[in-house]
Amino acid sequence: MSQLNNPSQWTTGNDAPTDKQKGFISTLASSKNVSVDPDSLNKSEASAKINELKDAPTQNADATAGQPIQDPDSWSTGDDKATGKQMGYVAVMAKKAGESVPSEMGKTDASKKIEELKGKTGM
Repeated sequence: MSQLNNPSQWTTGNDAPTDKQKGFISTLASSKNVSVDPDSLNKSEASAKINELKDAPTQNADATAGQPIQDPDSWSTGDDKATGKQMGYVAVMAKKAGESVPSEMGKTDASKKIEELKGKTGM
C-alpha cells in the first residue's frame, strides 16, 4: 500500500484538517444523517472519515452542498468557461425563477449566479 493510500503515514497527517476536508465531511455527514465534528479530527483522520462516509448509504438525499469553500473571485480558473454542470444548474434555476438563461458564462460568474438563483428559487 502506498503512503498516499495510508493517511496515517502522511508527514502532515497530524495537522489540522484542511477547509476543503472539513467542508466535504460536513456535506457527506449531512447526506448520511450522521453527526461529525470535523474540527475534532486531524488531517489523517479526516481523510479516513471521508472514505468511510463516501461508502456509507445516503440517508438524506435532499442534503445541500452548502456554501462554496473558496470565494469564487479568488479562483485561478474563474475566467474559464463554466462547466456543463454549472450551466445546467443555472439553466434549471433560471427557468424556475422566470429569468432568461445565459448562453455563456465564466466559472466565477456561473457560481455567483447559482448562489443568487438559490436564494430566489429556494433550490
